[in-house]
Amino acid sequence: MEFKTLIEAQEYLFSFRKSNSEQISADFSFERVVHLAKLVGEPQNKIKVIHVAGTSGKGSTSAIISRLLQGLGKKVGISISPHLYDIRERAQINQDILSEKVFLGYINDIIPAIEQMKNTEYGQASFFEIMIVLAYYIFWKEQVDYAVMETGAGGRVDATNVATGKDKIAVITKIGLDHIDILGKTLKEIAGQKADIVHEGNIAVTIKQRPTAQKVVAERVKKMKTKLNTVIPGETFKHVQTKDRTLLFDYKYKSADFKKIYLSLNGLFQVENASVALTAVYEAAVRDGFAFDESKIREVLNTMRTPGRFDEAIIDGKRIIIDGAHNPQKMSAFIRSLKKKHPDTKFDFLVAFKCGKDYPAMLKYIVPLANTIYATKFDFSEQVLPMEGELPENIKLILEKKFQFSGTKTIVPAVQAFDQARNIPDTILVITGSLYLIAELYRQIHKLIEKKEENIQKSQ
Repeated sequence: MEFKTLIEAQEYLFSFRKSNSEQISADFSFERVVHLAKLVGEPQNKIKVIHVAGTSGKGSTSAIISRLLQGLGKKVGISISPHLYDIRERAQINQDILSEKVFLGYINDIIPAIEQMKNTEYGQASFFEIMIVLAYYIFWKEQVDYAVMETGAGGRVDATNVATGKDKIAVITKIGLDHIDILGKTLKEIAGQKADIVHEGNIAVTIKQRPTAQKVVAERVKKMKTKLNTVIPGETFKHVQTKDRTLLFDYKYKSADFKKIYLSLNGLFQVENASVALTAVYEAAVRDGFAFDESKIREVLNTMRTPGRFDEAIIDGKRIIIDGAHNPQKMSAFIRSLKKKHPDTKFDFLVAFKCGKDYPAMLKYIVPLANTIYATKFDFSEQVLPMEGELPENIKLILEKKFQFSGTKTIVPAVQAFDQARNIPDTILVITGSLYLIAELYRQIHKLIEKKEENIQKSQ
């Protein structure tokens, strides 16, 4: 079997979504992805991996780590999930997707292993497992200096955790209650899942957690005979302020003491993410013997953006703010930053939620700032697993019964809801609630931006 086109390969890969709910259920076996990795030569343990877990901030932290390392002259692989435009985003090199020819070559390389899995005691691999092993394989073949891997959910039995080499750097962002159906119902249980990305001899970096979670992380690090490096708000980063729509903060960690760093990302929570990223890169630099160059670091932080995280665009005069907050902790941080940047402002919201999420707790933060809430449902057809989006009618019912909010409109599909909402004058539109919603709408937004740029070029 050999694929000639990306469409053919994508259809093949998507067929594996049917095999697994991607959740930690009674019949789940982590040994399946371990075995698949063995069949392709265990590439994950032949490269330096920076492994990022956490409830909030792991996507942004991964992106910042990747950009910092690239800015410091390193060749960096990064795996993201979900993808926004193209399946090849799931294994990028220096922020770029591979050519179709090269990507297909790597898929064709591992097809025998994927097919062989069907006849093993573990059964066929899932889409997510295949994509993670493929990413590790690509990064090994491409000889990256570092592979930045963001966990899907949890950590202990997440497919990314097949990387167990002593030279791994394990990074843990803020831990909260999310995926309680698969990770556990208490902060202690969830922290245990996240902390288990730390293996013997790894460098471990964490934001200072709530006491229960911090204790769990510290115990895991001690068990793995290594040291915990903790980023402490008010010490590692402080003097946080907004200046000219840019974040400004001081960073101090060991020998690094940088005053007034400009961060071009929106959202106060990004200072925390940037500080965790800086600390992970600092530890890599010290261990691996490269310069933690202040001027290059400042340049990266002052120019970067992360799609889907407090991302702003103006289309046909309409300001649109996009953020993939999809649990109460993330939504709280996002809304806090939204109020800070746009004080005394009411917004229109376009929302969708994955089934099983605590969306009433997220709506609690949205309602006080809302003029109109457009409730919709995303299409999961191009993403990792068959899943259901919450029914817009259920969202509307919660808004009316629990929050006495009467300004809800239910519109499906999401693209139609977006088209209607963006044509309302004199308001800011906020799109949030799910990364899958963001992924679906980004293509439409991207097309509108391209059309705008074409019109500008024609008029010149």
